[in-house]
Amino acid sequence: MTGGDEVRGGVKFYRGNAAAARNYVEADRSRVDDYYLAEGTGLATHIVAISNGDVVMLTDAGQLDGPAYERWVAGYDVATGFAKGRLRQDDNALRFVEVVVNGPESWSLAAAMHPAVATAYDAAQARAAREIIAWLAEHATTRIGPRGRQVQIPVERLEAAIVRHHTSRAGDPHQHLHLQINARVFAAGTWRGLHSVGVVDSINALNGMGRAAMQCDPQFRKALADHGYTLDPRTGEVTQFADYVGRFSARAEQITRNVDRYEAEWRTENPGREPGPKLRAAWDRRAWAQARPDKVAPLDGADLTRRWNQELADLGYAPPERPHPPDKRADRGAQPRRRRRGRHLPPRREALELERRRHPRRGRAPHRRRQHHRVRPGPS
Repeated sequence: MTGGDEVRGGVKFYRGNAAAARNYVEADRSRVDDYYLAEGTGLATHIVAISNGDVVMLTDAGQLDGPAYERWVAGYDVATGFAKGRLRQDDNALRFVEVVVNGPESWSLAAAMHPAVATAYDAAQARAAREIIAWLAEHATTRIGPRGRQVQIPVERLEAAIVRHHTSRAGDPHQHLHLQINARVFAAGTWRGLHSVGVVDSINALNGMGRAAMQCDPQFRKALADHGYTLDPRTGEVTQFADYVGRFSARAEQITRNVDRYEAEWRTENPGREPGPKLRAAWDRRAWAQARPDKVAPLDGADLTRRWNQELADLGYAPPERPHPPDKRADRGAQPRRRRRGRHLPPRREALELERRRHPRRGRAPHRRRQHHRVRPGPS
């Protein structure tokens, strides 16, 4: 990668070539991840955040394909092609700040076993990413004024790209998002540079925000519970996978080392060049064949999912039994059954009706015999 990147506490600062940035996000997953992407869906989701100081509004600006993503990274408006202010062209120019939104590997293993969990996990990650974008739009700043007398002001417009991956570089289940905040922000009537020092100061907040949002997501928690899974309250791991995560991951480490070795050898022979998608796909197939000679490289996403399930079964894993729905009749205890006569009575009237039927003579007014009075004729 010709571009430079710097990691601080889980936040990455990408500097340099826009084409290399595209190669970076495409290389951070296995080629088999392509099978999860429908044709024409693009490389990244483009999000625009507008802040007026009190309210932040997020807008989905569509999908970015490869060329559009490179223009976005380089600091150009995707729709108009115009530069966002005065752009630096040197290799030290900050292009974007990245936060990876993911969870424990056991979450991805549960998603690999059950499509409903995978869908809920995807949605939880997307909601967590938008929370981070909104928080940054509210708190990020830029600087104005002459050198030495600059002051910080809040940003008014901030743009982000979300790149979704379902696998690790080795082809194992690893659902994660690359959330990239463009270094060009709008404030005080023009495009300016994001104050990256302020983002560094927010690292702890950013790191905890995404994980907490996903772990507390009610739809994701319900999907796990519906399939019999529980989360460790201390680590957040799916307890049913505690004995398998390490052994499952070990199978992927050799593939990653093989791919890294192929890339290092190629870069030594091709200085200043970037490997393309076809070359990386060939490396993946070669690494898979060397690390797993008894396995054939997967053909599609469904085949890959079957492989994951089989590998877990080979390690001795069996999915937990799904919980049975509660018996509503058991919760009623010894309550009397209601008898309805064509229409539903209010509870109080129904209780009185039941009581009247059980004790026909109870609760009735005493019967009074009608007295007949003889009418005496008056004096004639």
